[in-house]
Formats: sequence, structure tokens, C-alpha cells
Amino acid sequence: MSTANASDSDSNINSKIPSKFISDDVVQDDHAPLWCYVSILDKNSEGGGNKSWSCNFCQKVFRSSYSRVKAHLLRIYGTGISVCASVNDQYLVELKSIVELAENKVKPKHVPLPTEKMHQSSLLEKRKVGPLEKAFNLENRDNLKALIARMFYSFGLPFNLARNPYYVNSYSFAANHMLNGFLPPGYNALRTTLLQQEKAHVERLLKPIKSTWNAKGVSIVSDGWTDVQRRPLINFMATSEGGPIFLQEMYS
Repeated sequence: MSTANASDSDSNINSKIPSKFISDDVVQDDHAPLWCYVSILDKNSEGGGNKSWSCNFCQKVFRSSYSRVKAHLLRIYGTGISVCASVNDQYLVELKSIVELAENKVKPKHVPLPTEKMHQSSLLEKRKVGPLEKAFNLENRDNLKALIARMFYSFGLPFNLARNPYYVNSYSFAANHMLNGFLPPGYNALRTTLLQQEKAHVERLLKPIKSTWNAKGVSIVSDGWTDVQRRPLINFMATSEGGPIFLQEMYS
């Protein structure tokens, strides 16, 4: 909890929330600004992951990641943690404002693409676009290539991804079907509905092979590996006349 030094940090963070609710031993982090409103109990824990903490408003103790600290303080229901009954409406408005300001600080700034035209009308005359360039929309093609390249560079994606046929097919499909206004699937869709859809599709493809197991037999084989952290694991596969099928992996 806060000491006398917290009055300074209180004025920096928000004067409408009393300093007693602000922890003075937490470094302000724009990626996780609400850590300042709880007290970390396991001081020696490494950064990231789950931490034991007590809410500076209601004094309840939890162990969770920052996302649930945020849900608790901002009274977000249905996230697997109880909401804070001691955060009144005024505090809630201020906490939401703090989160919004912090998120705006860390939001990526727009950097022009190398292919975008620079407005230098005083130095250069406007370039005339020929009929061939108009027909093939060359400037927009170059801009799209630059956007795709930036996606790779900004997230450290392996360049081998460009050899994935599904990577190529996705852009070809969008271009050939003129999907104006299309937006790619987001984080939640990729990890829930689309993942379930793809899993069900793969199961349908494997069903003919599995249907032969009762009549023609199947063998379970295993193979030992280590993951990127050098932990030993065993892969289990089913092999039959129809071909091998991966079943599951287990850490040994």
C-alpha cells in the first residue's frame, strides 16, 4: 500500500483517487497501469505470468495475471474473477480513463510505407500515370506488398511463412473475388470459432481412415522428441492401411 511518497505519484496518476489506494513500490507500466492499484505479495516472482496480489480497494487476495487485475478493478463480469465492490462509480471512471490513456500511449504510431508518395509539390511535378500502370494498379500493388512485408518485420514472423501455400492462397482468393471491405479474422475468432471449424473439418477428412480400423486393424506407435525448451515428450500416432494419424503428445 501507499506511504507518504505516494502523494507525488497520486498527482501524476490521478488526483481523484486517494493516494492510499496506490502502491508506491510498483513501477508505472503503460502496458499494465492497474498494477499500481494492487499490492504484489510475492515480491521475488519473475516478471509476467500469474502473481499473488491483494486489491488496494477491497483487500481481497487473488493469484492471476494482469488481465484479471484489470477485470477485477474495472468491474468486468464473466472473466473468472470477482469484481471489486469497493470501486465506486467515480473511481471506476478514473480507472477506465487511466487505462485508456495508457493504451493510447503504447498504441503503434502510423509510419508511412516506403511506397507512399511524399508531398513535395514544390520540388517535383506530379508524376503522370501511364495506361499500363492504371490498368494493373501498380501503385496499390506496391503498397500492399509493403504492408505485408511490414507485418513480417514488426512481429518477427519467419520468412518461410511466405512459402506456405495457404498464405499465398488467402491473398489470391481475396484478390480474385473482389472482397471490398473485407477484414481478416481477429484474435478471438482465430482461437475459438475458426479453430473449432478447422478441427471439425480435419475430423471429417480422417473419418474414412478411422472407419477401417475395426475391420483391418490399427497400430499405435510412439516417437520421442524434445521441445524448444529441451523437455522430453512422446508423440503417439495411429498407423493403418489408410495412413498414419497423429493422436496426441505427452511430456515424459
